[in-house]
Amino acid sequence: MLYRLYGFSVVLLLIAFSSTAQVEGCTDKAAINYDASSIVNNGSCRYAPISIMPILKCIQPASLAENSGMIFWDNLLWQINDSGGLPMLYAMDTLTNSIVRSVKIQDAYNLDWEDIAQDELNIYVGDFGNNLNGARPKFIIYKIAKSDLLGHVGNSVVKPTVIQFTYEDQPAHPLIVSANSTDWDCESMISYKDKLYLFTKQWKGSRTVLYELPKEQGVQIAVRKDSMDVGGLITGADVDLSTQRLVLTGYSFSGERFMYLLYDFTDSDFLRSNKRKISLLGPQQTESVAFINSNYIFIGSESFSILKQRLESVSLIEFFK
Repeated sequence: MLYRLYGFSVVLLLIAFSSTAQVEGCTDKAAINYDASSIVNNGSCRYAPISIMPILKCIQPASLAENSGMIFWDNLLWQINDSGGLPMLYAMDTLTNSIVRSVKIQDAYNLDWEDIAQDELNIYVGDFGNNLNGARPKFIIYKIAKSDLLGHVGNSVVKPTVIQFTYEDQPAHPLIVSANSTDWDCESMISYKDKLYLFTKQWKGSRTVLYELPKEQGVQIAVRKDSMDVGGLITGADVDLSTQRLVLTGYSFSGERFMYLLYDFTDSDFLRSNKRKISLLGPQQTESVAFINSNYIFIGSESFSILKQRLESVSLIEFFK
């Protein structure tokens, strides 16, 4: 009898522990719907509206008038230009705000370069813009070994390997549509663990769709993982691996720019994490973002109308106190 009671007690304890461990809800104390009883974050956190003014770092050189992607590596800010630009990587010294290296990517063509990402060994340049007529059937990512960039001073040439890909849910033969009306446009990419992740720019749906694809050379399939209503167009992305924080930049159809801070995610479920939207003041066409360290990001805006190409900084400290 004693053994049966003991066994029954153990079962009750396991049930109680299981029910407690699986309480889902908002676990972020900064949210307006924070639930102290929640153990597992289910991405339901909501936040009070907030606006900040990025700090001007510099007016970028004319050679970066169409800057569309950036990463910070080897104490330099590496940038690219978008459609029609030269197939070049530009490395800026952020202390002097001057370009110290221009690196040509051999046998590459800049049809519509939109973002740049990195891992420990490689840099990835994404030629996946598709807003002209929505009819691109295949897209390209140039993979460049960081070792090919080290030890050089000034200008140089590097030879990439090529990743081609298609979206698993895009028609094999896309129909031509009017400009800025496709949902298979993309301007944002990150590298996370052994995969690349794309955040699309939906012109019709005002959403971003998250796709995953391998980093290996050859023809790959971008697999759809999730989507999120962002109320606009996502134009840049970067991730800080040390803090597991991800930032997206973009703007609404009326021109108001914003960023999303994504954090407390599990594995690559980025869109099921905390998603805090922050309005960015100032009339700029924001196109790119990069973590400089765990607490600061740079934001790049291209030349548009009377607005000059700018590089701005934003502190994230107040959001993670």
